[in-house]
Amino acid sequence: MATTEAGHHPNRVYTDHDGNLHLNGSTLYLDETATATIASGVLAGQSPNTGSLTATADGTGTGTIADDGGAIQFFSVTASNANHIVTLPTPVVGSIIILYVGSNGFELRSSAPATIAINGGSGSGVESAIAANQMAVLICTTATTWHGFEITGATLTAIEAAA
Repeated sequence: MATTEAGHHPNRVYTDHDGNLHLNGSTLYLDETATATIASGVLAGQSPNTGSLTATADGTGTGTIADDGGAIQFFSVTASNANHIVTLPTPVVGSIIILYVGSNGFELRSSAPATIAINGGSGSGVESAIAANQMAVLICTTATTWHGFEITGATLTAIEAAA
């Protein structure tokens, strides 16, 4: 049988010399009294980053989501008109960006529209329209792809492919 992680077999549970429980290739189920700390991976030590953005004519400045903001980020977005832009951060696989916009929608652009797609759409200067009173959720699935959906009330729809 092959071994992993300091000689331990895959799909095994063991306790190390410090008393830490390890799961190799297993699924952990927690009941209502258990606690878990994620020590490594995309969610390690993360609390959701929250803030606000103001969409801008070119998607820079207050319209840009900064890189290294954490694995899960939530922003309230304001826009003076629906043609203003919010720019996503550089893709990190597993990152989740949640955007809530009120009375005016905005355009959503990746950090490099020619090479980083939103729902399959990429090209020079392409954007996805986010309508007013929507919550948009985007998940980075590869170094060149964001996939997203919108929620309005009880309706879930795909974010339009960048075009």
